[in-house]
Amino acid sequence: MDYLFALQNIRESAPEIINWFFLIISEVFLKGSVVFVAIIYWSLNKSAGIKIAMGYSCAYSINQTIKNIVCIPRPWILDSRLKVDSLAKGGATGYSFPSGHTVTAASVFGGVAAWQKKRPFIVVLMAIFTLLVAFSRNWLGCHTLKDVIVAILIAGMSVCFTWWLFDFIEKNVDVYPNFDILVCVLGSLISIGILIFVSVKNYPLYPDSNGNLFDNSYDLTTDCFTACGITLGFLLGWVLERRFVKFEVSGTKKQLILRSVFGVLIFGALYLGGSVAFSFMGDHFSHLVKYFLIMFVVIFVYPAIFWKIEKK
Repeated sequence: MDYLFALQNIRESAPEIINWFFLIISEVFLKGSVVFVAIIYWSLNKSAGIKIAMGYSCAYSINQTIKNIVCIPRPWILDSRLKVDSLAKGGATGYSFPSGHTVTAASVFGGVAAWQKKRPFIVVLMAIFTLLVAFSRNWLGCHTLKDVIVAILIAGMSVCFTWWLFDFIEKNVDVYPNFDILVCVLGSLISIGILIFVSVKNYPLYPDSNGNLFDNSYDLTTDCFTACGITLGFLLGWVLERRFVKFEVSGTKKQLILRSVFGVLIFGALYLGGSVAFSFMGDHFSHLVKYFLIMFVVIFVYPAIFWKIEKK
C-alpha cells in the first residue's frame, strides 16, 4: 500500500492533465486494443488476428475467474485513506486482483509482439504500451502493484498457450481434423462451468458508507458474464469461420481498408447499441448476450458477409 500512497501524494499535487493522460491510456487503450485485434484479423494477418483474439479471450476469462475466487476488494475499500480517481472509478468494476484492464492490454499487445517478434522495435513498443496501461491503473488508484503484475503474468501464459495451440492445430490438421471442434466444446463447457461456479459460490460481505455489511456479489459477478460471452462468441465464431467461410486477407488496399472501416462501424454499433437492446435481460444476461454477439459477429458473421460480397 505504501506504493499507492506515494503515487496518490504525487497525483494529488500533479497537474490535472497528467491524470487525464493516464485515464486516456487506461480506457482508450482498453477499448481500442480490441478493435485493433479485429482490424488485424480482417485486413492484415488472419492467422495472427485469430491467435491474438483467443489469447485475449483466454486471459480475460482466467483473470475474471481468479477475481471471483480470491475476492480481494479494491484498494480504497481495503484502506479508506486511499482515493481512486473519480473519472476512473466507473470503469473499476468487480474485484481488484488481478487487473482486468492490464490483462487485456498485456494479452493484446503481447500477442502483437509474438506476431512481430522479428521486429524488435514493435516488440519494445508493445511492452511500453502494456507497462503504461499497468502503471495507469496504479496511478489512478484502481489497482495495487500486485494486481497488475499478476495480470501481466496471466496474459503472458495465455499468449504462449494459445499460439502453441494454434500451431498444433495447423500442423496436425490431417491427423486430428476435428480438433478445433473439441477445443470449442471443451472451452465452452469450461467457460459455462466457471460462470455457474462464480454465480452460486458464497461471497464475503463488505461495509457500506454507514458501516453496515451488505452483499454486492451480483455486481461483482457481472464481469464474469462478460468473459463467458466473449469466450463463447469467439469459440463458436472461430469454428464456423474456419469450416464454412475461410476468408483470406487478399484484395486491393481499398478493399482491405473498407473492410476495416465498415467493421469498426459495426463493432461500434453493437457495443453501444447492445447495452440498450438487451437491457431488459438485466445486467448479467445483457452482458453475456452483448459480448457473445460482438465476438460472434467480429469473428464469423462479418467475415462471411464481406467475403461473399468481395468474391462476386
